[in-house]
Amino acid sequence: MNYSEKTFDIGPLEGISAKSIEEHLALYAGYVKNFNAISALMPEYAGDLEKNGLALAELIRRRSFEFGGMRLHELYFEQFEGGAQAQSESSALSAALAKDYKAAEHVVPYLKAVATTRGPGWAILYWDPEAKQFLAGFSGEQHQGHFVTLPIILALDVWEHTYILDYGAGGRGKYIDAFFKNLNWSVLEKRFADIQK
Repeated sequence: MNYSEKTFDIGPLEGISAKSIEEHLALYAGYVKNFNAISALMPEYAGDLEKNGLALAELIRRRSFEFGGMRLHELYFEQFEGGAQAQSESSALSAALAKDYKAAEHVVPYLKAVATTRGPGWAILYWDPEAKQFLAGFSGEQHQGHFVTLPIILALDVWEHTYILDYGAGGRGKYIDAFFKNLNWSVLEKRFADIQK
């Protein structure tokens, strides 16, 4: 099955330029294209494991990297659709966050701290339906460092490509602030509600 790149309805953002979003969307399109191209090669390489075993192993590793990049970016861009919306104090998400973080608003500084982990990657907020708790993590590469099987509530890309055009190499903190200013919390609330069904 071939995947198609998704389109996102992202209006003007505060502190994140249209050019930065345009370049970032092109990068996302590359993940989709590369995943499809690698997937098409897999049967051919798998046909002769003696000859292609090492190459196949690298294709498998690379394929998971491309897939992770594709899916995480889809979650990321979706969070800007509909414009910035504050967290609803009456939502199930806010109530659950208040249990884990003493107050729902405390999760943002916590996630900002996770997002400043040295090195490129993703700051991710997961929900563990079994333990009924949130887990925040940092994935240095999009196919590694995940809490396996846990649904993602928030995905924050902190690779250099997200902020270098707008803020330069040292502008990660300013970009993270801009991300949260533009975040549509209703998207996260829907993700959380869908998991509870």
